[in-house]
Amino acid sequence: MTLPSTSPRCRHRLAGEARSAWWIVASVALSVWISLSVSAAEPDAGVLRINRLCLLGTHNSYHVAPDPFVARLIASATPAEARAIDCTQRPIPEQLGRLSLRHLELDCYRDPDGGLFAKPLGLTLAGAVGQPQALEWQDELAKPGIKVIHSPGFDFRTTVPTLEAALHEVKAWSDAHPRHVPIFLLLELKSDAYAPPQPLPWNDEGFAELEATILAVFPRERILAPDDVRGDKPTLREAVEGIGWPEVDAHRGKIVCLMDNEGGVRDAYLANSDVLAGRLLFASVAADHPAAAFMKRNDPQGAHDEIRRLVDAGFLVRTRVDAGLEEPRQGNLGRFERALSSGAQLLSTDLPEPDARFPGYVITLPLPPGEDRP
Repeated sequence: MTLPSTSPRCRHRLAGEARSAWWIVASVALSVWISLSVSAAEPDAGVLRINRLCLLGTHNSYHVAPDPFVARLIASATPAEARAIDCTQRPIPEQLGRLSLRHLELDCYRDPDGGLFAKPLGLTLAGAVGQPQALEWQDELAKPGIKVIHSPGFDFRTTVPTLEAALHEVKAWSDAHPRHVPIFLLLELKSDAYAPPQPLPWNDEGFAELEATILAVFPRERILAPDDVRGDKPTLREAVEGIGWPEVDAHRGKIVCLMDNEGGVRDAYLANSDVLAGRLLFASVAADHPAAAFMKRNDPQGAHDEIRRLVDAGFLVRTRVDAGLEEPRQGNLGRFERALSSGAQLLSTDLPEPDARFPGYVITLPLPPGEDRP
């Protein structure tokens, strides 16, 4: 098969499909190609840059499916949402180790005084009808600090209740496997809810708490931040466009923090510096923006050609290979295939391993280059 010289590709396996044999053959070629990572025609031939990686990760990486009672409550109001959230992810260390995932998504709510989300409405309603349930993280939710949950009132179950705890899990795994490629943490800063209490907005105070929480766990030298990518260039865009991100080997053992938000929260984060000077998170912006280095394009079908252009220009792109569990239910790998052919480097899924409910829907990528299997 012919491979473009400018777009990264990934190996994958399709189980239970008539096309499986063809894709297995393609996997071999793609695996060899990704290990080379660049074309010999490029000026830095032989150098593996971060934007040449192709990494699988999870959407809502902390998520635990609601218990049956709360699931029925959600389904009575929003059936589509109930279908979309019917999945549970492994604990973060198992995702990094057993599944070799290298990017995670965490939904973050401010809770500077503690206890704001310690009594979710779904749990109260369960108790009111004689189905009392224990909330595993009650003590942790009562403490001050940024909380990691999907929706405070009903979809509140999580494998890790706080951002600090999630970061400690990532760091412990990273410390034990220092040769890993950078781990990408996509942080969605949330301030909405379907039920009381009303979450706090994200503002300068919240951003300061967010960055202080990150730095309390990871020392600055273990974080690849916008200043590091920009280097001596005036803007992030000029640092990466036509060149790409820094070399992988120079940043093994580190994390990269990305902001999932667009719109007002992102703009507020950019307000002090349109090149993110001094900031820890990269922001998803337009390709001509001074802070352009990372873009979120979640629809690899509708945005396929745009993603290819962004990748070819040296930018890092995150996309989703499935959404709402619809593709697994349909046994439809078309979205995954489009994500692969777009060249997007960060591929996010709700289903990083086989699920008996969805036979035939299997997605795998090779172990990241330069790593030994844990």
